Amino acid sequence: MYKENHLFHTPENDTVVWRYIDFTKFVDLITSSNLFFCRSDKFDDPYEGMFLLKDYDETKNMLQGQELTKKFYFLNCWHINNNQSDAMWKIFLDTKNGIAIKTTVGKIIKSLEKSKDNIYISKIYYRDYNKSTFTELMFEPQNNRATGRGGSVSQFNYKRISFEHEKELRLFYIDMPIPHAIKNGIQREPLDKKLIKADINELIGEIVIAPFADAWFQEMVKKLLCKLKLNFKITHSGLYELKD
Repeated sequence: MYKENHLFHTPENDTVVWRYIDFTKFVDLITSSNLFFCRSDKFDDPYEGMFLLKDYDETKNMLQGQELTKKFYFLNCWHINNNQSDAMWKIFLDTKNGIAIKTTVGKIIKSLEKSKDNIYISKIYYRDYNKSTFTELMFEPQNNRATGRGGSVSQFNYKRISFEHEKELRLFYIDMPIPHAIKNGIQREPLDKKLIKADINELIGEIVIAPFADAWFQEMVKKLLCKLKLNFKITHSGLYELKD
């Protein structure tokens, strides 16, 4: 279930978020009711979970173990936006036939109520790592418990400024303890991935078909949902349609 934690800064419940996915991932979600959490060291960005900031030479002793920690953080990513994003359609879909799930932070939290695993949620902040220092991040409002919703600086709450178009919301699963204790004389290896059960009827607010999708694709999605007895609102993106 969702857990509050001072390390993570969960937006208000009515915050609108999107997840842009291809058809195979959508089918997997609605048939398995599992949210896929990727291990953070498997992302393309080598800076993921790494504070290689302007003052790294002064802080590297304090930040020892970042590479190890990455193996125990698992992420599921969404896009914060009241509107559709042209960039997100193009970045996350390899085909014109794809789907965006539109929902809210509150619905995500509700969908996780029966999960046995603790899940944390935070918005992501984007900074110029060549200009920012760790001390500066510590004194940002969201990291000040007295005035903000945070209380510490997490290496997973920040990304480089080049990624700010993502407007990312993250769901976190932490595979504790870090590092794993030795059990029965054997050190348990980090998990390869993590699947979290979610109530998809609570999770999904609306299904939006990609703007250039074929007509047959939308009909196929409707038939699939009908066969699975899932009654979601389905709309076709009008992002590129001229109004009369």
